[in-house]
Amino acid sequence: MAIFHCSVKPISRASKVPGKTRSAVAFAAYRTGALLIDERTGRAYDYRPRGGVMDAFIILPEGAPPWLADRAMLWNAAEASEKKCNARVAREIVIALPRELSEEQMRALARDFAAFLLKRYGVAVDVAMHRPHADGNPHNYHAHMQFTARKVDSAGFGAKTRVLDDRRQGPAEVIETCK
Repeated sequence: MAIFHCSVKPISRASKVPGKTRSAVAFAAYRTGALLIDERTGRAYDYRPRGGVMDAFIILPEGAPPWLADRAMLWNAAEASEKKCNARVAREIVIALPRELSEEQMRALARDFAAFLLKRYGVAVDVAMHRPHADGNPHNYHAHMQFTARKVDSAGFGAKTRVLDDRRQGPAEVIETCK
């Protein structure tokens, strides 16, 4: 029987470790098992040897610049669009993928959920589907959906999507998004 799981997490530059910052580029590299270079810091993140990534893809709003389909360009541009040292650069939604589905059905489900996020918020969505860890729960198929904190249009990045940050509306919005 499928178990429902959905969580929403901010991805910001702020870190609990003094002097350290976090990066949407690093998150994307890790989740998708890719090599990405953070242009803001010059640091390379190489997670190509990482196992367990079933599939990774980006979906963009209609009319978005085609260069945003490149993972490195998307997340470096998202980082460049923010100026504050503690800026919220992206968000991540993690959903469980029912083990009763075939991998093709899981892909369709993840793509549909990403399309919902795109339509609801007008953002670019980077999806990474993961198989269960070898030493973990053998049924833990899941997808990480990292999406921009700003709307995406034909000019690139636009206004911030703050609805998930709002103290009153945010919790209700998370529940509505994960239904």
